[in-house]
Amino acid sequence: MFLAGWDLPIAAADDGTPVVVNCYQPPQVKPESIILMCGDGTWAVDKIVWTSWKVAGAEGTGIEYRRSCVPTCAQGSATYSPVTITLTGAASPDYRYTSATITNQNTGISKTVGV
Repeated sequence: MFLAGWDLPIAAADDGTPVVVNCYQPPQVKPESIILMCGDGTWAVDKIVWTSWKVAGAEGTGIEYRRSCVPTCAQGSATYSPVTITLTGAASPDYRYTSATITNQNTGISKTVGV
């Protein structure tokens, strides 16, 4: 898979810094990549540049990776698109973002998923 950068800073949420849990990784602050489909890795955002990171929400831009599962996930084609990613839902006591909204910069279409 194309994703890299897993050895990024790990956060201690008890200091009020918001974090995101990236599938099976420890909580992270401003990760470069986020896998949105943990089961099969067919949806992710990579090369994320964060423009804000606050308890009220985080926003950044990156490249969305999607793999078509036709005829199977292993044989399907991959697409890459520029996107805006918005994380929300951080609250005490763990300050973990619970939702990600991905907006395709080419089409304007948004999708929201739990993280």
